[in-house]
Amino acid sequence: MKQKHALILAFLITGLLASNLYLFSIMNKTELEFAVIGRVIDADTIVLEDGRTLRLLNINAPEKSSSLSSSPLRYMKQYENQTIKIQITELDKYQRSLARIYDLNNNYLNLELVAEGLASTFLVSPEELNEFKKAEEKAIEEGKGIWKHSEYWDCLISEIDKEDEFVTLTNLCNNINLNSWELKDESRKTFKFPNININKGQNIILYSTEDQNDIENEEITLYWQQKTNVWNNDRDTLYIFDSSNNIVHFNSYGY
Repeated sequence: MKQKHALILAFLITGLLASNLYLFSIMNKTELEFAVIGRVIDADTIVLEDGRTLRLLNINAPEKSSSLSSSPLRYMKQYENQTIKIQITELDKYQRSLARIYDLNNNYLNLELVAEGLASTFLVSPEELNEFKKAEEKAIEEGKGIWKHSEYWDCLISEIDKEDEFVTLTNLCNNINLNSWELKDESRKTFKFPNININKGQNIILYSTEDQNDIENEEITLYWQQKTNVWNNDRDTLYIFDSSNNIVHFNSYGY
């Protein structure tokens, strides 16, 4: 009899869980609402016809002032004055609504922007980490959109020490001048390299902290002059661009 009661209880619990999952699914679906895009500020920020400003979840797109912004902006401009579906999750620190947006064919535009090489990943929701990072890596490897490959593509390898806040870069190619090259993390913190040369096999150590650069030794030591940490302890991505804004190298961890 006890076994029978246990089976009935297990059945009831299973049914309750299933019904809750179903209700959760229904609630998620009802969170989607129709809206009209009134204005595109840049590829990751839009203003709806009703005046609400939305920041697209999971991504960073180039700012309008960037030379890389034209293609991402053009992609989003096609949706101006068009009806879309939105799912608002929360407010960011600027009081903009963070949102997933979909076109009327249910294409997930946040992910589409990454897959087309028109945006990078940023603070991706845990349940979407895998698909967003795979989309970005594929776009970078294929040189799509903002990820046009530099002539120095694959010339560098990197190791990120997230605990002690430094990056080691090693040059695999012949002598390279790094003047005006940039290194970025996912949050757009940017380090601009000084006018230095790096020989084949030579290392650069870039510390996040404040100190004096040492470019006279065989192993070049540079300092980002940051007062706070750059590299997240859970996950982050390093991007390096040449002076023409073409990508040279990227390296992710935690995905």
